[in-house]
Amino acid sequence: MNKALTFFSLLCFLFTFGQTDPVSLPYSNGFETAAEQNYWYKMMSGPGTPWEFSDETSTIYGPSQGQYYARAQSDFENGGAAWLISKGINIEAGHTIALDFDYRSSLNTLFPVKLKVVLKQQPIPVLDNSTELWVNENIQISTYQNAHKTFEVSETGTYYLAFYFYPDPNMGYISLDNINLYEELCPKPVNVKAIPGQTTANISWESASTPGAGFEYVIKTPGSGIPTGSGIPVQGLSTTAEDLQPATQYELYVRSVCTAGSLYGKWSSPVTFKTYPATTAAPVNLPYNESFEGDSRWTLLEPTVGKPWVKGDFDSGPGGLYGPSDGKNYLMHDDSENVSDAWVISRGINLPAGKEITLQFDYRSSQDEYYPQKMKVVVSKDPFPSANSVEIWNNDFIQSTTYNTANVTFTVPDNGVYYLGYQAYSDANYGFVMFDNVKVSDKESSPCEYILRLKDAEGDGWNNNTMNLYVNGDAVFTDLTLPIGDVLDFPFKINSGDAITTVWNGGSHSGFETSYEILDSNGNIVGSETEQSISIPIIASCPNCAKPSNLKANYGQTTVDLTWDFLTQSATSYEYVVQPAGTGTPSSGTTINNVQAHVEDLAPETNYEAYVRSSCAENEFSSWAGPIYFKTLPNPGTAVNLPYKYGFETDDQWITQSITRNNQWEINSTYPVEGEFHAIQNFNYYFDANSWFFSRGLNLQGGKEILIKFKYRSLGNNVPLSFSIADKAYAFVQKNNIIWSKNVSNEKYDEAILSFTPSSSGVYYLGFNSLAAKGTSALIDDVQVYLVGLPDPPQCEYTCPENMTVYTNPGNIGAVVDYNLTFACDGNSNGVFSVLAQGLPSGAIFPVGETTVKHNLIFNGQVIDTCSFVVKVEERLGTADNSKDQELQYYPNPVVDNLTVKMNGDTIENIAVYNFAGSMVKSEQPKAKTANIDMRNLPSGVYIVNIRTASNVKSFKVIKK
Repeated sequence: MNKALTFFSLLCFLFTFGQTDPVSLPYSNGFETAAEQNYWYKMMSGPGTPWEFSDETSTIYGPSQGQYYARAQSDFENGGAAWLISKGINIEAGHTIALDFDYRSSLNTLFPVKLKVVLKQQPIPVLDNSTELWVNENIQISTYQNAHKTFEVSETGTYYLAFYFYPDPNMGYISLDNINLYEELCPKPVNVKAIPGQTTANISWESASTPGAGFEYVIKTPGSGIPTGSGIPVQGLSTTAEDLQPATQYELYVRSVCTAGSLYGKWSSPVTFKTYPATTAAPVNLPYNESFEGDSRWTLLEPTVGKPWVKGDFDSGPGGLYGPSDGKNYLMHDDSENVSDAWVISRGINLPAGKEITLQFDYRSSQDEYYPQKMKVVVSKDPFPSANSVEIWNNDFIQSTTYNTANVTFTVPDNGVYYLGYQAYSDANYGFVMFDNVKVSDKESSPCEYILRLKDAEGDGWNNNTMNLYVNGDAVFTDLTLPIGDVLDFPFKINSGDAITTVWNGGSHSGFETSYEILDSNGNIVGSETEQSISIPIIASCPNCAKPSNLKANYGQTTVDLTWDFLTQSATSYEYVVQPAGTGTPSSGTTINNVQAHVEDLAPETNYEAYVRSSCAENEFSSWAGPIYFKTLPNPGTAVNLPYKYGFETDDQWITQSITRNNQWEINSTYPVEGEFHAIQNFNYYFDANSWFFSRGLNLQGGKEILIKFKYRSLGNNVPLSFSIADKAYAFVQKNNIIWSKNVSNEKYDEAILSFTPSSSGVYYLGFNSLAAKGTSALIDDVQVYLVGLPDPPQCEYTCPENMTVYTNPGNIGAVVDYNLTFACDGNSNGVFSVLAQGLPSGAIFPVGETTVKHNLIFNGQVIDTCSFVVKVEERLGTADNSKDQELQYYPNPVVDNLTVKMNGDTIENIAVYNFAGSMVKSEQPKAKTANIDMRNLPSGVYIVNIRTASNVKSFKVIKK
């Protein structure tokens, strides 16, 4: 470097920014006062934005402590080259000097920035002739970090501390605070860490050297400041702090003790941590099943950074972003801003030593193509994340909107209470990860299904009486009631050894007509009461081979699809029976190896009963699940061709299928769109609806698009209504072919217009499904189905103007020409349009000369008629042909910003600006003799300005630059 130039630059710099007397060590600066802020030079050695001092606080910047701090922002296009240089600091050679400062960036996942700290002998913004003290080229954390660096200088003198901010182009910030420079006589501990437990914390640190008297640490309430007294002595670089409170925030400090009572190092920067919550739930025995439908007693831990796991109870449907595996609830995690580190810990589970344990759970992500998720599972005796955890499952690429089932086996070394830990550790993105249906068992355990049966002797329900049922003290059912009728079953899952109790809440006098029973897996009554609680526990006992659960009959006209569940491990096989209702308990059935059976050749409108049982080993069967009763549906009306229009004014052989009680669709005359009738899902006040309404058959052609219209409304708000179309007229098929759904809150009818293209030719059926809550209902009317095609065009008469001649004053570039053309069609003219194909539209300025105008009459993209005529514009002849227009003035021309127009006679009524294609691009009504037209936003080119007064029309051409 040219020394003369450097000296000249330094003199110019000092003349510009000023110089003060150097300070001596120790020196601290937190930018809190004007004097502290004035002790810094803010300079640039390239493009970007300079350092600034600020008291603003947000999620992306703010002070470490106090009110003020220094910050700089990366330029989106240029990055940065910002210098923050101290004024003079006297430093002596031969001493260990410590530099301390706090720093952070704006985000944890985006916009990394770079910072370098150098020591200089001249306060100029260059790296030449400087000593690098500290550098970090990937600062990407939104919480303050502490930097600690020791150094020595070779010569006593005045030095300058410089912070050089040089990020790549992005939108990131750097924040800087609490700068300390001092002679270090005793080393300061660095990299202090705290790994919490519930009442303990494992703490560790590093030190440049080993102090003679060891270390001290202090754990205290956050925000109370640096310790003023002594701490707890410790030898070595780690220890365990005890006697802490669960779920409590703490602050940790550590310092070196070089000479007890006289020489101490500085306290480390505070490390904040929070102990984990205490375990309150009693451990459970195997088998253990958790679907999160009640109080699971799982602990959703609050992460240090980012979002925790949450219990979800919302469902976006098949293929949607989120939802349960079954039931209503599940656990979900998402964090679009941070790399995830979120834990959820199970309640304690008693596990036996040496046995092979099976863990099953369902898991999924929110999308099939984007935002993969990461999750792992550990098992530990600690009810929190710890070094004692053993990883038993890990998947770092979860990308499926359908649930998958994980099957994990592991063996624990000794008897004890163990905890499962699920950790989401996904990258920051917009995805979700979910899991549900956790099942833990050993090969000798099998859960089963018990039934709580509510009964009423009079058949009018429980009249507002309610009860609760508990398993091991955890609520399974709360405020349960029999809304109407004489009996209602509520199945629930149970494990051998579980304790069942009940609480009778009462609520109304019923004359002892209300009662309830508890039935075991084999259908035996193991407990019952009439308007009383069961306080002495009923101990559950499950058979080695448990019967299937959740048996359902998904029936149509001549078929039924049976489905059922298994609670942990599936049986070897199953047997099922479908027979006429009243036949009785079967002795054997048809064997099948999965949990769904399709049965055909049933008779329409006939009552049947169904059974299913497990086959766990040769000649080892469970009891029968069932019977469940169903009545096959009637056949809908025979198929008709399109178009199809139906307003429910006559019987058209539509059929209804109600999955829940007494919510069938029916024809009603209360709220028709037009005519006298409409369709309504007939609600009741006791049960939510799941009711279907199917049309008669429609003959559709494969690959031919159809248009479907219908009117819909609701009684009540947020009524779920969906529309489907399929080749079967029953719910089990139609529910997988929904093409429209909406939560309806309309007191008036809206219209849905849908498009559908069948993949193959055949008979199809329309399906309407209402999931209305009790006391609400869905209504439909005016159903129409059309084939989308090209019908014959209507006969239309196109009225075309004659050729015309118009005149304009000499000097004008043209004349405004208005013309009119109309068309009339036989019958309906929907879909017929007149389109300009050549020339200019009516109302445009036609240039002097001849212009051919052509319009086409269009129907479904086809030209069905054409109108063509010629417009001729001529200048009037006279003695004033070549004279200048004295009434009109306009300037400037060409114009850049504003065009001024003046009329010496009449008031300007209207100004219209046209481009050379004849399209109007601007219009004003000044109602004055002088007007200013703002043309700044118009593209460069030639424009025609048309001026109208009460008695005249004038036009002129301007050029827009």
